[in-house]
Amino acid sequence: MDLNEDETTVFRGFLNLPNLQKLKIVEAVNEYFDSNDREPIRAENDRRFYRIVRDFNSDPCKCCGR
Repeated sequence: MDLNEDETTVFRGFLNLPNLQKLKIVEAVNEYFDSNDREPIRAENDRRFYRIVRDFNSDPCKCCGR
């Protein structure tokens, strides 16, 4: 597999998740790629993502470990 830096970082985060969470991610990605109308999926994920408050004093990022 020849992944760039961003892809490697995200894949590392994926591998750091427990198996049930990995399964949920795979299901979400499949739903996204199976859909002809992806914008609502992206918009909902953006809404959830921006509600996450990442404090530098909190637990490290699952993807990069920082």
